[in-house]
Amino acid sequence: MQLVPAERAADGLQGREDWFEQRRDFFIRQVFDDFFQIISTFQELYTVYLACRQPGAQGCADLLNRKSEELRIQIWDKLTSMVGTEMDRGPLWRLKDLCHRLWPEDEHPRNFEGSLIDWLIGSIFHEAMKLKENIYILNSYGPAGFKFSEPESSNRGAGLLRRDISVPRLARMMDINGLIKRIVGDVISQMEQLAFLFGQTGYMLRTMVSGLSQNMLLIRFLVEQEDAVRTLWGEGMDDVFADMFYGSAEQGFCAAGRSYLNGQWYSHALAMYQRAGDIDPGCDEAVAKIYQLQTIIRRNSELLGAV
Repeated sequence: MQLVPAERAADGLQGREDWFEQRRDFFIRQVFDDFFQIISTFQELYTVYLACRQPGAQGCADLLNRKSEELRIQIWDKLTSMVGTEMDRGPLWRLKDLCHRLWPEDEHPRNFEGSLIDWLIGSIFHEAMKLKENIYILNSYGPAGFKFSEPESSNRGAGLLRRDISVPRLARMMDINGLIKRIVGDVISQMEQLAFLFGQTGYMLRTMVSGLSQNMLLIRFLVEQEDAVRTLWGEGMDDVFADMFYGSAEQGFCAAGRSYLNGQWYSHALAMYQRAGDIDPGCDEAVAKIYQLQTIIRRNSELLGAV
């Protein structure tokens, strides 16, 4: 029996969904990886923004100071690398799309944490897009606004306007500087809103970790990014694993050790089991695997030395 085109399309869609679900652990791990990288970029961006906002810092009293032009360009560049464009989507754009795929709207009632992550990442994306547009306006049109307040501006700007409308007259009609300052106000509120949303998203991901003890890819990612974990959540892996494994942090390190051992990463596996043994010297799995791995590593070293 041959399938009609609609049935073939339905089978193809189901096949893609099955493929995605089979790799769900990988994509969950990818959400954490992407977020860790994106929040690091935002922290760099926010540091540049603060340099514009601090009175007296390198002459950059605020975002409208002409001496802060280079800093505004840096903000634009970092926003562009984070968000990207329709033709070349950046990591934040791709993360938004991934979250929509992992937690579609019809699953929100059944997955509260996932729905919040999806909503928060989407909010970060849209806020970043608005901020990017406003930074573009400041970089492209802000300097023209400054000229309107200078006495000689009427002569310099006359060629840009109709000859029967002078720059001072236009400035009286439109209050260009007022418009630009309102955009600066928007930039400040958008930057602070992004900082708030990033903080809330980091908190929700930390909450979600508690229920992901079966995701070996995520466990390995977290131990490999322990410095970033401590920076973001203010906790070491002992604390995170204690939460994931019902107070038994050594079980988290044993799980990481098993994952490395399955991949024949013997030195990494040994390091994980040793950390488990440090927490609980009586952990049977850690004691047995430490002896086994030390033997394997020693024999491999002897074989290599004999070659």
